Amino acid sequence: MSLEQLVEAYGLEWDCFAEELEELDREAFDALMHRAKQHAAAGSKIENPNLFESVVMSILVEHQRELSSLQEQLDPVKKKTCPRCSSTHRIEEFFKGETVEEGVGILCSHCQEALCFVNKKN
Repeated sequence: MSLEQLVEAYGLEWDCFAEELEELDREAFDALMHRAKQHAAAGSKIENPNLFESVVMSILVEHQRELSSLQEQLDPVKKKTCPRCSSTHRIEEFFKGETVEEGVGILCSHCQEALCFVNKKN
């Protein structure tokens, strides 16, 4: 029996658990099992593979890939490029431990050009 078939059987063993989940959780569970099957070939390359470890590692690989993708999408939002001197600034660098009371303008540290204004927190 291939590792992919073992992963499929492993998922079937958990069907009673999955059936008790709410719809969104069931969909998440099914997606996890699908991800584990996607990487079964890699798990089969391990000498004396442990089925549970192979399933969990496959899921972790997929989660890391998704996290990396989301991080790449967020990075441009967290940065501002100065229109005058083209230097790039990470916005969170301006707010380490600060509370914005009335609003604050963020200036380029190189040329003092205004990058943005953050309004007062409600």
